[in-house]
Amino acid sequence: MKKPLLLSLLGGLALCAATPAFAQSEPPPPATAPPPNSAPVTSVGGGAIGIGATTFLAPSLGNNPGPLAGAEFVYDLPVFHIEAVLGFAHVSPAAGGSSTNVDFGVAGWYHLARGTNADFSIGGSAGLVYSSAMGAGNSSTGFTLEPGAEARVFLTPNFALSARVGFAITFGDNNADTDFRLNGQTTGGLAFTYFFR
Repeated sequence: MKKPLLLSLLGGLALCAATPAFAQSEPPPPATAPPPNSAPVTSVGGGAIGIGATTFLAPSLGNNPGPLAGAEFVYDLPVFHIEAVLGFAHVSPAAGGSSTNVDFGVAGWYHLARGTNADFSIGGSAGLVYSSAMGAGNSSTGFTLEPGAEARVFLTPNFALSARVGFAITFGDNNADTDFRLNGQTTGGLAFTYFFR
């Protein structure tokens, strides 16, 4: 009776000894996923379209009391970007005559230097302002040519602030002044653009 019990015990020990023993290894650390919305801020273009607002350097054109300003359309490529600006104002006061201002401008900028969240471009812009007021001889057309530089900082991949510095050469018809200035946009004149990437 003791012999079969002893044989079963020895057989069980032999089976346990034959089973390979595996060392416990620590599980690999979990992969850390990047936090949401953590795309690197970059100024690289690639055919992005942007909409914003901007002003030109010339302080005034023709009868228009302020600079050429308006809504901005931007087509941004890796090497350069182009801009178009359109502004419109019509004022009809209760007393007195009405006045109309139409602002139109185009600009082209070559990206001379580009960082992870900013770029620096050289190029220039050209603009036209047509101002008319009620009455004969109260209209004027002013032009501006503005060679210079533009710097943009991308706060996110889709949103940029920009400012310009350069020469503002203005001229026009009989009612418009001829002017030449070296000018730059101050913080009040910063432009902004939102890009649809």
